[in-house]
Amino acid sequence: MRVHYLRSTGADAVSAGSEKRNSRLEAAWKTLDPTVMTVDELLMFHERVGQMLCTKLQSLSSKVRMDQEKLQAHLSKLRSGLITVNEPELEAPTKPARRPYPTVYPKYRSLRNPSLTWAGRGKQPRWLLAEMKDGKTLSDFLIDKPTNKRRKGR
Repeated sequence: MRVHYLRSTGADAVSAGSEKRNSRLEAAWKTLDPTVMTVDELLMFHERVGQMLCTKLQSLSSKVRMDQEKLQAHLSKLRSGLITVNEPELEAPTKPARRPYPTVYPKYRSLRNPSLTWAGRGKQPRWLLAEMKDGKTLSDFLIDKPTNKRRKGR
């Protein structure tokens, strides 16, 4: 028993892999040359395709059956009043946790009201704009950074 295939280039295989299902089928059919195959080879090929179809259909039908059972169970719970439409049994997927961001300390402090601070990010606050209209500059509002009292000894 000999099965003859047409040779395909590597580019054909790459392009066939990146296309949709229909184009994959066309590419696979192009690599097969049934005109060169004998009748016995064609019959064996037919049997193998039939077996593959049976296994795929069985796996699909089992998946459909499982989904149908889940839906029936959910529907029976809805009918019995155990759950309501607004409170689904299935939980919504949660969002992944955000990565921790460093704490942003204030850089500027109001001269009139020391409780008003600004970190220097985003739009300038109204209190800063109002105090800058009086002729002050942004550097006048800078908060002094604490000096490091400890020094490494050499």
